Amino acid sequence: MLKNLNSPINKNVTYLSILKQVLLFMIGLGGLTIIQVILQLGISSIASLATKTALDYQNFIRSTAFSMLLNGLSYFILFLIFLILLRKDTDELFKSFKGWKPYVFGLVGFLAILNFNLIYNIILTSAGVSISDNANESALNSIVKDFPFLSILIFAIIGPICEELTYRVGLFSLLKRVNRWLAYGVTIVVFTLIHFDFSGANIVNELLNIPFYTFAAITFAFLYERFGFASSMSAHITNNLFSLIATIISGFR
Repeated sequence: MLKNLNSPINKNVTYLSILKQVLLFMIGLGGLTIIQVILQLGISSIASLATKTALDYQNFIRSTAFSMLLNGLSYFILFLIFLILLRKDTDELFKSFKGWKPYVFGLVGFLAILNFNLIYNIILTSAGVSISDNANESALNSIVKDFPFLSILIFAIIGPICEELTYRVGLFSLLKRVNRWLAYGVTIVVFTLIHFDFSGANIVNELLNIPFYTFAAITFAFLYERFGFASSMSAHITNNLFSLIATIISGFR
């Protein structure tokens, strides 16, 4: 088992040290939440001193400006932590960025996700089932409409890069040292669940949204295993960018 854990078995997959892969996953999974909690306390404390009345304070805390500040800083700090952690691993991390295949198949992966989403929506509509964005997506859409350019930077570029480092370079690569199907299964489940709002009021709607994230998780994992980090990252960025641009355009109607 130890021999298998330390022996790369796929040239396209990014293999860092086992410790770094564990850290990537743990920091990406729980670190973002910890960073958000710390920032929320700090920003809230500053806001309480800067606002004149309790009503002004409450209005700010509930505003999209507060959400953008909190999420933007959190992802930026997480991104910086990853850059520091991976500063000596650039050769291994960027080995898949050469050539055209990673980007072309990344685009194909995005188109596959887009077509799946369209077909799934058609099936639900034909069955008379009404579905809306889940709670996380609804909150994000409000931020995007008020802060379109910052949202593209944070949610379409930095966010996907951090998620790919967490769930593909970190979790998938780590588990693939043990077993390929274990890597697929766990990564797909974890990636799907992080987009599920367990505290959401409409659990049925959350459940209906699961196939969107599951198919995306399958696609990103396949692209990562077959064509490397550059491919899954480009597909993820393109997918998020398309969604954000669609949201921005809808805001002008």
